[in-house]
Amino acid sequence: MNTALIEASYRRLVNEENPADVHLLRSALATAELDCKLTGIDDGADALAFLRQPSATDAPELAIVDLNLPKHGGLEIIEVMRVTPAFSEVPVVILTSSSSPRDRASLENTRVRRYIVKPADLDEFMKVGWQIREVLESGVRVALRRRNETQPEQLTA
Repeated sequence: MNTALIEASYRRLVNEENPADVHLLRSALATAELDCKLTGIDDGADALAFLRQPSATDAPELAIVDLNLPKHGGLEIIEVMRVTPAFSEVPVVILTSSSSPRDRASLENTRVRRYIVKPADLDEFMKVGWQIREVLESGVRVALRRRNETQPEQLTA
């Protein structure tokens, strides 16, 4: 999978080097009825260049990152996201072939919302879309709650 940006109802940044996995992810998102545009970024170097752009308007609602990327790994991508103002609060989902406890532990302080090991079975992979939808919907609820907490109370006459 590469990094991709989803625009429409949701924009997602997906970092995945395998075009077949990007295709499967698109299908899984469609199965979960997520209206989004997915634009792939093929490797870690291109992902870092994307993150270092001066435009904050490109920040997605969610980043989907593979840990095993050419040139720069997923952990490095996430670390750069967390110190880049436009991307620091973007929720991250890991979608990787690695089930290594060491890889999971390396992400402990990165505020990753979900760690998903890529299923080998097609039917199971299609369920990934629903997991991503759940993360997005929980993020929307949190954002609405924060916005309501920061808005002053309306006085009624």
